[in-house]
Amino acid sequence: MEIKRQQEVVEAFHYDMRTQDMGEVETDLRVGFSPIESTDENYPKENSIIAARLEFRLVFEEYVLSGSVSQINHVINHKIENQDDISQEEVDELVSPLFSIVQRMAYEVTEIALDKPGIQLNFQSSEA
Repeated sequence: MEIKRQQEVVEAFHYDMRTQDMGEVETDLRVGFSPIESTDENYPKENSIIAARLEFRLVFEEYVLSGSVSQINHVINHKIENQDDISQEEVDELVSPLFSIVQRMAYEVTEIALDKPGIQLNFQSSEA
């Protein structure tokens, strides 16, 4: 699958120390896709524009990392109109830059906040 990607957008990123009043929180990852119709009448009909978004809450003993990142993708010569038009491998390929940017931010922020080597996240596909 050929993908032309726009820049990733960090919509939100939070580092929060765990406190007593925080209550019970759980790790949560949500991946979403939205097909976007092009407003350009010359945009190739066989291509697709897909907005990919990752919302995350990663819970650790001392802190919680949360936020959302997104990216617009132009899929070349592959029409995607619904979830049946895309395989799990293609989904993984579309969202991999979003997971990578969360990994990078998590490492840097925890390294600075805790004054020790940052957290190394390892996201794996549910199919793995």
